Amino acid sequence: MEPDRNALADDEWSPAERALLARARELTPVVAARAAEAERLRRLPDATNREFHEAGFYRIMQPARYGGSQARYGLHTALAMEIARGCASSGWALSVTACHSWILGMFPREAQDEIWGPKPHAAIASTFFAVSPEVTPAPGGVRLSGRWRISSNVDHCEAAIVIAMAPKPDGGLAQYFIVLHPDQYRIEACWNTAGLAATGSNDIVAENVFVPAHRMLDTMATRLGQTPGAGANDHYTFALPLFAPFSHTLVGPAIGAARGALDWIVADLAGKASVAGAPLAALPTVQTRVAEAAAEIEAATAILSVDRARINADGARRRLPDDEQRVRYRLNVGYATKLAVQAVERLLPVIGGRGLETANPVQRAWRDVHAVAQHIALTWDLQALNYGAVRLGLKAGDPRI
Repeated sequence: MEPDRNALADDEWSPAERALLARARELTPVVAARAAEAERLRRLPDATNREFHEAGFYRIMQPARYGGSQARYGLHTALAMEIARGCASSGWALSVTACHSWILGMFPREAQDEIWGPKPHAAIASTFFAVSPEVTPAPGGVRLSGRWRISSNVDHCEAAIVIAMAPKPDGGLAQYFIVLHPDQYRIEACWNTAGLAATGSNDIVAENVFVPAHRMLDTMATRLGQTPGAGANDHYTFALPLFAPFSHTLVGPAIGAARGALDWIVADLAGKASVAGAPLAALPTVQTRVAEAAAEIEAATAILSVDRARINADGARRRLPDDEQRVRYRLNVGYATKLAVQAVERLLPVIGGRGLETANPVQRAWRDVHAVAQHIALTWDLQALNYGAVRLGLKAGDPRI
């Protein structure tokens, strides 16, 4: 008898974390039933967003002093993998939104209090894709204008974290995370894509808004785990080097979508025959494709599990990874994404012409997995270049890693 995959995977988590994973599994068929509606809306349906709030998914990385779960790093990845079996866009929105509580938890306590003091359940959006922002010094902070693209799930969030270059207190410029309150920006609905279509990744526009200094965080401070939030919150996750493990936030939907496509095809093949009348499940080529896709998905899952364990073990000891380990995290996540893409590419021909129908779950998974793989933190070429450079004694292309 095949071992229960869920039981084996759940050994990693605490009882409270296992309860969250169980709830995600309960919701997977629910979000699957809404996947077509979500694509039409180009965002999460309100019912899905409400269920994610009620389940506490958005708060899993929130500091405990605001009522958050303050879970171990990577639970958001595992939750996204479960939800994405039914709808990758929903898994993406869950994981990315949950991650933003982790980032806000690295800010000065005053910035956290302003958001979560009056509204502990507030969800946070972000966008790192700035379009010609303008930042000028002002007493006690800066004035900010600009457009930031691709802010996932922003319509369901109550604040946003953007990135911009700004003057440093001691002179020069640095890249900063900047928290904007909801009255400081507007959302422009412009998300119209082939994949991850239901993530509502719209644009944020700010016009000459004042941002106090306590709502600014030097991105390089996160590399060394020396952020104000690492002192304000006692959990080790807020002292992790943000950009090294960050891509775990993004990969879950790809692996979940690939597993969902495999599950759908296996169920669909029962009783199906080819145009020549041969049972499809009996064809060696179909069996081989199913087996290879399953192996790719299992390998991707295992890679992430091993790295996740190390991230949490080192974090609990307050031990920072060296440069090679940092780029290895990114390399492994990039390779896991590559495996998920290969698995879905391998499976699509099994369903023939039905795989061209946009409503088909496997066709949706194909589009979504490719969309996930387009993210700069997952693109295989970039992760391979960073790792190869560091392994050969050079520097990674992104100094924040």
